[in-house]
Amino acid sequence: MNMLNINWGYIIVQMLIFGTWPFFSLIGLFALRRSRITGINQFLWSSLIVVVPVLGALAFLILRPAADSTP
Repeated sequence: MNMLNINWGYIIVQMLIFGTWPFFSLIGLFALRRSRITGINQFLWSSLIVVVPVLGALAFLILRPAADSTP
């Protein structure tokens, strides 16, 4: 296999990146749907999740507003 000059490490890293992309995007979009964010903010977050897939979803999951604790 070395005669073909295949860099298996590079292929594995790409597969991991492209494998996590739909996973994190779907989790981020479903979490956004369940959150209390509405209107233009929801549109902007969903755009960020779709345009910058892994980082957008991780940013939403880290920065999303906490649940309202007032009765």
